[in-house]
Amino acid sequence: MPAKLLIKRRKEENSKGRHRGSKKFENPANSIDIFATVKNNLLSSGRGKDLNSIDKDSLLAKRFIGKKGTSILFVVDASGSMGVEELMSQTKGIVFNLLKDAYLNRERVGMIAFRGISAEIVLPFTKSIAMAKKKLSDIKTGGKTPLSISIKKSLDVIEKENAKFKENQKVIIFFTDGRANISMSGNDPFEEAVSFARKFRKMDVRTLVVDTDPTWISYPYAKDLAKEMGAEYYKLSDILNGDIRCLIYK
Repeated sequence: MPAKLLIKRRKEENSKGRHRGSKKFENPANSIDIFATVKNNLLSSGRGKDLNSIDKDSLLAKRFIGKKGTSILFVVDASGSMGVEELMSQTKGIVFNLLKDAYLNRERVGMIAFRGISAEIVLPFTKSIAMAKKKLSDIKTGGKTPLSISIKKSLDVIEKENAKFKENQKVIIFFTDGRANISMSGNDPFEEAVSFARKFRKMDVRTLVVDTDPTWISYPYAKDLAKEMGAEYYKLSDILNGDIRCLIYK
């Protein structure tokens, strides 16, 4: 690589973080990823595009991983909901994929699974894919859905993580259909969950709610939970069909 280009790249990475992949070019302030754009145009040329020109929709921007680390906490419904075994398998796959590059991207990944009357830390924050595979090999499923307990547990876990790694960005991803059916106080289970969820609005934490409802009927629970939490809302298909890092670092 020519010296001038190398110096330019290092200056850019020092100011924005480490260049890790590309994303759709949407903001003029973004740096265009020239190599990825050209490659994308070459791959698309067989579908009727002009190889010698690049339109705006084909532009890709550089995606930077910040110099600070990221602590990513998955909170997953392991109750007797429909399709829970498949959900656990899909979530594990996402965790393993993240951990493949965890050291390069300065990421720590953890997981809470909730079912019955408890929420358990099934994977303490780690960068080790070997540890994740060992810890997540046998997660029990079934029982009621203690949503409020899981939210309270995630609040406690993220506060402890913040004490250890204050400089890290914190991201919590809830995988749930939002249909709580057990509470700690005896009050309405969903309202109790919402009361804990609102606490995230006062914290420096990025929250995402992934709606795992597999039915064709669109229930509002997960979407309402996301709204009260101040979280971004996604359907499970959005996560499975895309790059979760693009959502984490959006």
